[in-house]
Amino acid sequence: MFELRPYQQAAHEATIAHCKESKEPAFHSQSVGAGKTISIAYYTKYLTDRKARVLVLARQGELISQNSDDYKMIGGKCSIYSSSLGMKSTFYPAVFGTEGTVGRALDTDFAYNEKEPKKSPGFYHAVLIDECHMVDWQDVISDEPSTQYGKIVKHLITINPNIRVIGYTGSPYRSNASIKGAFWKKQLSDVSTYQLINEGYLVPPVFGFADEEHHYNGLDKFTPNESESADDFSAKELAAMGREICKQKDKTQLIMEEVIERTRNRLGVLITCASKKHCEQVAECLPIGTWGIVTDSTGSKDRKQILDDAKSGKIKYVIQIGCLTTGVNVTRWDALVFLRKIGSLVQLIQLSGRGLRILKDEQMAQGMEKHDCLMLDYTDTFEAMGKIFDDPIVQEFET
Repeated sequence: MFELRPYQQAAHEATIAHCKESKEPAFHSQSVGAGKTISIAYYTKYLTDRKARVLVLARQGELISQNSDDYKMIGGKCSIYSSSLGMKSTFYPAVFGTEGTVGRALDTDFAYNEKEPKKSPGFYHAVLIDECHMVDWQDVISDEPSTQYGKIVKHLITINPNIRVIGYTGSPYRSNASIKGAFWKKQLSDVSTYQLINEGYLVPPVFGFADEEHHYNGLDKFTPNESESADDFSAKELAAMGREICKQKDKTQLIMEEVIERTRNRLGVLITCASKKHCEQVAECLPIGTWGIVTDSTGSKDRKQILDDAKSGKIKYVIQIGCLTTGVNVTRWDALVFLRKIGSLVQLIQLSGRGLRILKDEQMAQGMEKHDCLMLDYTDTFEAMGKIFDDPIVQEFET
């Protein structure tokens, strides 16, 4: 039987205690790699074992897939409600759904029966939200929410005023403030990256910075988002950055020659670029058959194949723009390469977390070793963030 880590057990017990005492929305702040999916699974099963109905929400199908897999691993049976995963079922008491798909079904599979609220298809005892910083708390508490999350939460509370709302995030802020406040009333746990590294649940980062020869020019005009928002650079800004970088094709060649050498003994490498053309230029510098490109236009089938190939070691390099910051767990990645600036602190922390996860037991049994994660910054991203934010992770990355 799977056992929770000590901090996970403490968080689980804190959730139970809170929900027995209060119906106020509360959240967990747990850094990347803390195992939020297993925490969600355990509390979901605790509730369903007691005949409760639970709705687990996330923005991405990949997160819902991971959450439901962990729930099944500990013996739970659940329904999936996600267009991207090709399933729309509410048969079991535990339903794992994507925000968009559930939001479009509030009048059907999650409808409100005013005469008999407890018999409503949308009657749930608890809703658990993964990556809950994505919830716009100002919208949720408004009289007429305009966002999908706002509409869903208000709808569920209308059906069951006693519903428990629990959130999980590794980035507990929106704009320049903590999410704790008007909607999320209480923080139930705080698990930092440093705690996870010190306790052996994550590998430590090591850093490499570019010299003058291996450094893109003209990127000073692209400055980080000082609001700590989860939003990266806009599409327009990324396009401009991509054009600036793609003009320096010879520089990309020099940088990639160094990347290949510095990651020669690494298990897997995640490379972040500025545009699709930039991704293609980077790919041209890599050995044939060793890479895959994932962008926002990559089909779900191709995306899954590339990530599966990265997990198995069939390909060493995955090249992306900014779509693999959450919901992706490739433990082989032990090197991250930044070939463009990152637009927000949240994005930087989430992206950095892709490389800090420890190997699985079966991988170590095969003789694999992962002692740290090499982070190669060719755009002064960490330096720029360090000048703006008094954040311990960025300060550590800077040194």
